[in-house]
Amino acid sequence: MMRRVLLTLSLLWIASCTSPTDSTDDTTQAEDVYALTVQALPSAIPADGVSKLTVFVEYRINDQPVADSTRVILLNPMGTLAAGTIYTMGGVALDTLTADSVAGIGWLVAYADGLRDSTEIMFTSVDAGPDALPRDSFGNSDARE
Repeated sequence: MMRRVLLTLSLLWIASCTSPTDSTDDTTQAEDVYALTVQALPSAIPADGVSKLTVFVEYRINDQPVADSTRVILLNPMGTLAAGTIYTMGGVALDTLTADSVAGIGWLVAYADGLRDSTEIMFTSVDAGPDALPRDSFGNSDARE
């Protein structure tokens, strides 16, 4: 009998620890998904110092465009950006890059809110024949030994 009383009291005590109207939320909040992408359109242009390409940056959070006027910083070792610091509208930001006068492979990096993405850009030789090899931004040829 004493065992039953102790068991019943133990169960009542455990049941009183949890309330069906408990206001604490045990569900975890899903983390935001950030997506920053940069593209060079087209990805190759002549290295003539005047050709241009469009830099297209898209920035989304949870598959929704970021707030307008979100700052995006662009960096590149070859060519010249028209702005370098651009701002979103509808989750998209655009800039223009003018070709370098030296043929090679460069890259373009976009930074926003601690995120980064990059893409390669090829500057093709204006007088390149079919055997011409592009060089990267460090002057190395793309030849495979």
